[in-house]
Amino acid sequence: MKSFILLTAISISMFSCSQQTKSNNNMKSEINSSNIVEKVNEQVKQYTKEPIYQVYVKNSLCTYDLLVNDYPIGKISDYAQQATPYDINTAILKSGKQKITLRLYPAPAEYSRSGDTFSPNTSCKLEIEYVNKKDPNYNAVAVNEFKLPTKIRMAGEHNDMEIPEFEGAGKKYYEITYEFDATVPYENEGWSKGQDLTKLDQKLLEKKTVEFYNYYKNIYSSNKADELAKNEYGSMKRDAISQYQDKKEISKIWDEYLFNLKTVKKWYSLEKYKKVFYGNGKIIKLEQANDESLYRGESALYYDSVENGDTYGNSLGLYLYLPEGKKLEDGLEVVR
Repeated sequence: MKSFILLTAISISMFSCSQQTKSNNNMKSEINSSNIVEKVNEQVKQYTKEPIYQVYVKNSLCTYDLLVNDYPIGKISDYAQQATPYDINTAILKSGKQKITLRLYPAPAEYSRSGDTFSPNTSCKLEIEYVNKKDPNYNAVAVNEFKLPTKIRMAGEHNDMEIPEFEGAGKKYYEITYEFDATVPYENEGWSKGQDLTKLDQKLLEKKTVEFYNYYKNIYSSNKADELAKNEYGSMKRDAISQYQDKKEISKIWDEYLFNLKTVKKWYSLEKYKKVFYGNGKIIKLEQANDESLYRGESALYYDSVENGDTYGNSLGLYLYLPEGKKLEDGLEVVR
């Protein structure tokens, strides 16, 4: 009897996954460049209160990567401060506990006496707040504030003066994760139902990831707008739902996709890259192997474009995952 019940449960689960995959594939096949704005707009709901969570990062003597729920949100790779906040709703899939991570790197040597390690005076503060998109005044509401941990060094003639110093002083890298609560009216699937890619065949995973990157390179090289729409629908839908976008906003974003699609590109070779996992192992991205801070975290799918006589470096931030019930042999998908 136990075996029968277990097999029945597995059969139901497999049937459910199969039906869901079939439904997603059917939706994808219906999407094209002409209807993607309408299709995305159909999925967006409007609420009386529409909180947009934001993070201010105030850094000194360090650069950083910022992740929410292990999903990249922003970075400073040259020594500067972000004057405007990062909107983080796209990484908040549903209400509840959220994790925010700082990956810190020492400021360039010319700004610090500590060389390639952290100065004792290094600091980085996170200020989390939200604004109600329906509020005409866009008033910010404080949620939480985090500072880097410090240790005390005794100084002074009598060694009785307490001087706080950064806990990571002398190190070349420092990472810390905090938690905060968020309340949002929506719920996105995102990568939550993705498989743990770190547990799969890594050679096959790399092969399939490179194949998908080359497939996307072909989309952008051949101006395949319909193909791009089919792949970006899920990601655009997640962004639109989490940011409560109206049709005009969605249309503007798709126009930007089309503009980037049509620009003349000079591609860099997709050879030197490194595999990086995000989303607690459920997301994979190929990033540039170049160790220079300017290229840190940049996609390996990189090209130069020329606009009005000026050359600009661009990268396609392609985050891939494997939905539950799908075989790696059948290929990866863009994170929804």
